[in-house]
Amino acid sequence: MTLFIMIGYGLLSALLYHLFPDRFRPFILLLLSYGFYITKSLTGLPFLIITTIAVYLVSCRIDMLSDACRDALSRLENPSREEKSVVKKCYQNKARKWTFFGLFFCFSLLFVFKYLDEILLLTNASPLGLLLPLGISFYTFSAAGYLLDVFHGKIRAERNFLRFAVFVSFFPQLIQGPIGRYDYLGKQLTNPPPVHRKTVSLALFLILSGLFRKLVIADRLVPFVSSVFDTEPSMYGGILQLWGVLAYAVQQYCDFSGGILLVTGIAKLFGISLAENFRQPYFSVSLADFWRRWHISLGAWMRDYVFYPFALSKPVSRLSKAVSQRSGSFLGRAIPAVLGNLLVFTLVGLWHGATTGYLAWGIYNGLVLSISALLEPFYKQANSRFSVTGTPSFHLFRILRTFIIVNIGWFLDRSATPGQAWERFAAIFTRFQDSTPVISLGLSHVDLLCIAVALVLLLISSLLHEHHIVWEETASGFALPLRWLLLIVGFVLVLTVGVWGSGFSEASFIYYQF
Repeated sequence: MTLFIMIGYGLLSALLYHLFPDRFRPFILLLLSYGFYITKSLTGLPFLIITTIAVYLVSCRIDMLSDACRDALSRLENPSREEKSVVKKCYQNKARKWTFFGLFFCFSLLFVFKYLDEILLLTNASPLGLLLPLGISFYTFSAAGYLLDVFHGKIRAERNFLRFAVFVSFFPQLIQGPIGRYDYLGKQLTNPPPVHRKTVSLALFLILSGLFRKLVIADRLVPFVSSVFDTEPSMYGGILQLWGVLAYAVQQYCDFSGGILLVTGIAKLFGISLAENFRQPYFSVSLADFWRRWHISLGAWMRDYVFYPFALSKPVSRLSKAVSQRSGSFLGRAIPAVLGNLLVFTLVGLWHGATTGYLAWGIYNGLVLSISALLEPFYKQANSRFSVTGTPSFHLFRILRTFIIVNIGWFLDRSATPGQAWERFAAIFTRFQDSTPVISLGLSHVDLLCIAVALVLLLISSLLHEHHIVWEETASGFALPLRWLLLIVGFVLVLTVGVWGSGFSEASFIYYQF
């Protein structure tokens, strides 16, 4: 997905959208979203529409069963608790079957397009060569979350098909998320707030921030990261492997968060506020904190629809109780968290792709979080003994420790296989020296200077955000001449200093086609 198509289509679509009266805008937005989809995935559009229709029909059926259950209860005269339970159970069983069918349908499509070819290759069978529909992981998770919310009674099913179709297909979030929730996004898409001049300015500042992260930092690092990770681990020593993983940590963050800022800005032009997806993840003080700050919408989805249902399920509760009786209450309470984290992050790894590297990366995160849950009493005791919990130096130590843990995981995420990841990581300790200069691997002295200055600006921006000062919002409140002066100068600088050849017209986002 090129920046040219994304930004150009977004700006023109927003202009066209606002030319129509309010009552026509949901329909126009659906046409614009399908139009965007056609530009990159014509063959994938039928599957987006099929998913939309299937989930809409199933959710309406579940809602009808809920209404029928209430009607049946209201017709009972002085029912006993047992009678109420029998009636509710009857309708819940039917609703559960419909929910299972809807989820099975959605995830079957995702499985076929995203994983079937990989599985066929592993079994030495011929792959089908299916093209992955644009945004299938994101719209499948959005639709599945909506279906589960309807089943659990968190929201009522949307009976207006047009409104629901706009929710599933809203084109800015199809590119790389965030994963939408209907209780947050549905009302905005139906009745978006008016777009004022300040809103337009905020949207443009968000787009500027996204371009800065993507063009100036992320795409500039692509040649170096590729030079290190797309070759055999034995090619370079530990120092270049270390610089490679640090560069990848920056590249991936700036690419993904930059893309999210871009689509957030485009959505703002329609009056739509997308959910926050990043919150200064490299300031995290633990891996659990990191996953509350990195790809927030995916983490929240896994927490609400996988972790809690699994951890609170009857089998896990029985196991927890049995462990408590034999080994103590703490271990019994920790068991649901341990098993839940292993399950969730195995799924997170598979969500990224059906490769051993992604799977190992997911399991690694799950293991670290599980071990942390088991060692929690030790941490508390050690922190209490040394009385360092609230000191700035200890806070900085925790940030650095978490950054190291995350980057070990990035070796697994970026390497072709877990074996290669281990070889790269081990090189840092066994053969650190390397005579190959960094500038011979795709980075010039000018590139290094641009990256250094850009990272300082990014650090300042992140520190402001961490203290709840969003510079984009602040700048959008400036006087009109100053506001537009900043925007013009900012876009000129970013487009001048940014990497045009790969970033503006050719390169895809890392999370494009996930």
